[in-house]
Amino acid sequence: MKAILSRRYGPPEVMEWVDVPTPVIGPQEILVGVRASSVNPVDWKVRRGMLKLITGAHPPKVLGADFAGEVERVGDKVDSCAVGDRVYGMVHALKGGAYAEKVVARPSEVAPMPNNLSFEQAAVLPLVALTVHRVLFRYGPQAPDSRLLVNGCAGGLGHIAVQMGKALGYHVTGVCSTRNLELARQLGADAVIDYTAQSPLAGEQQYDVIFDAVANLDFGRAKRTLTPNGIYVSSIPSPRNLLVAPLVNRFRAKKHRTVRVSPDGAALRQVTEMVEAGTIRPIIEKTYALDEIQAAHAHSETGRVVGKLALRVIE
Repeated sequence: MKAILSRRYGPPEVMEWVDVPTPVIGPQEILVGVRASSVNPVDWKVRRGMLKLITGAHPPKVLGADFAGEVERVGDKVDSCAVGDRVYGMVHALKGGAYAEKVVARPSEVAPMPNNLSFEQAAVLPLVALTVHRVLFRYGPQAPDSRLLVNGCAGGLGHIAVQMGKALGYHVTGVCSTRNLELARQLGADAVIDYTAQSPLAGEQQYDVIFDAVANLDFGRAKRTLTPNGIYVSSIPSPRNLLVAPLVNRFRAKKHRTVRVSPDGAALRQVTEMVEAGTIRPIIEKTYALDEIQAAHAHSETGRVVGKLALRVIE
């Protein structure tokens, strides 16, 4: 099968479109023919070696977390999936494996694809939707009219956070640049802050949850805008926040969390329900063929992507 292989850390050019052996499944696994994947910032951060303290001296050979496709083979002990099922899901982003024509997963890690999405639309959702699901279902209050601030509300994580927050009854404030203000309103944000004109942490408004989807807010300042039992959640830990968080979490009601996401078919089924109900719609700025992965990563690294970048793997 074809896959995108990287043998060393470095720029986009380290990724190659090559032949690799088709993976062998175990008795409790399935083999998915990948029709589409997506680019997440964590993919190129792994590729560049920014996370090598976690990934090790050598990068994962095949990067990529998200996938959508059709089940091609099932293990002897699998009874919840069948050949031909259209599924979507993710593998662990730091281990990778989805930038390929086939990927191995467990049935508990996938969900049936939403019936109103294409493969590309489904493939951009798993990592970002499961991340937001964890933030709002595990950390966030479920009380009506709780206030949620989404920093980076037009990006991959942020545009899903606005929509899921609204679906759960939050009063949502989005933070974005001037060019994305109208998009934020279309996504359902009740209020929008243009960060080029004012600080998202200025003013008297307090929030029950601050989701820093682009990880550029300082918790020391952000905590002043939290309600007494509010929580700040970052998509990526900063060194300063990592040092401050343990002390804050131990001695204060206001909490700091860094969200970590794992494959979760049950949560993804809840996402599917929201998508099919029309409360969540993924935005794709551009779709690349998998052999255009170098250009796709370079695009993502600009930090100016609206929504997600999709990868078409198999026509």
